[in-house]
This record gives sequence, C-alpha cells and structure tokens, in this order.
Amino acid sequence: MISYKFGGGHPAEQILDYLQRQGEATVKDLADLLGVSGTAVRDHLSALQADQMVVVRAERHGPGRPRLVYALSEKAHARFPQQTDRLITSLLRELLAREGPEKVAQLLNGVSRRLANEYSGRIAGVDIAVRLDELRRLLEQRGVPAVVPSDGDEIQLFACPYYDVAAIHPEVCSMERQMIEYMLGEQLVLKDSIREGSHHCRFVLRPGHIALTPQSSSEG
Repeated sequence: MISYKFGGGHPAEQILDYLQRQGEATVKDLADLLGVSGTAVRDHLSALQADQMVVVRAERHGPGRPRLVYALSEKAHARFPQQTDRLITSLLRELLAREGPEKVAQLLNGVSRRLANEYSGRIAGVDIAVRLDELRRLLEQRGVPAVVPSDGDEIQLFACPYYDVAAIHPEVCSMERQMIEYMLGEQLVLKDSIREGSHHCRFVLRPGHIALTPQSSSEG
C-alpha cells in the first residue's frame, strides 16, 4: 500500500490534491494539470483506484460515449489530513452524555479561542482581504488546502481537519467556524459544507464586525 502525502510532488499526489481542491476531474483535466498524455493519467488513476483513493462515475453530454469523471473516495477524505481518531469521538460522546450539548458547546467555544490564539498574532493585516489571505496560508501550513476568491469576501477549505468526528458530531464544524471568526475578527456564515456532501467548506463574511477578546485566565 502506497503512503500518499497530499499536496506532494508525485503525479498521483498532485492528482489527489487537485481532486481535493476541485471536487472532480476528467482525464483531460488531469492531463492538462500534469502535462502528460491521457494514457499516463489513466495509469495513475488505475493505481489510485486499486488503492481505493478515487472513485469514478460516467457522465453523459449528448450523443456518444459518456465521459468518466473522477473524485476522491471516502477513504481518501478520511486521510486528508489525519487529525482525529476514535479517542476524540469517544470523548465527545462521553461529554455529551455527562454534560449535555450546551456544556459541550461552551467547551468547544473555549477550544476555538485557544486554537485562534495560537495563530491570531500571525494575522495582522488591516484589510480583510489581506487577513483572509494570511489565514489561507496558515491553514495550508496545517495541511488544509484553501483558496480566497478574487472578490475577497469568503474563504474555501478543501479538506476537513476533523472529517471522521464531524460526520458524527456537527458541533465540531461550529468549533472550526468560531476559530476562524476569532482569527479574522469577523463573523462568518457557512454556505457549503464537506460534511453535507460539498467538495469544500465555504465561509462567507457576514456584514458586521465582532470584537474578540483574548482568552481569559479563568479558562486556563
């Protein structure tokens, strides 16, 4: 079994990274990306399919043979990036049972602030478009591919750092959104979600600024 490193330099890794960012692709798309023949792309895709990293579907456009469209498998999503495991899921389940959803929401909010504090000093831009781009770079350093569209009022994340856990506990999605809000100092609306079947999570700026305060000593 090949150990894939998403975003690496190997052609198969570039294919995985492209699919993570774009959601799906044809052989022609990937041939253009890699600058190789369609035959070479099919060889890489065959290897990825054998490792259960990509799935394929046929798509019809008028008469003629349908074209094949490739996307990441569930297995690939779960590996990109790996930051969660059964322990976290079990802890959340136990906390929900013992403390209830309101207390868990408060705890996750505290986690959001702690995570934001680790990075907030590195987001110093005055203009929101600059801060969004700085956030994008920080997320990619965490292993989360991201992009800020040219209009500069949203950020798109092409991987879920908590994929396995979020599938069971949507509270984790709120934690990630809150962390990003604290880092940016702006309110966000989650428009698209990997958890709900989109190939990315799309956070759009909400009009209005939220004042963020440093984590108090009472939180630890």
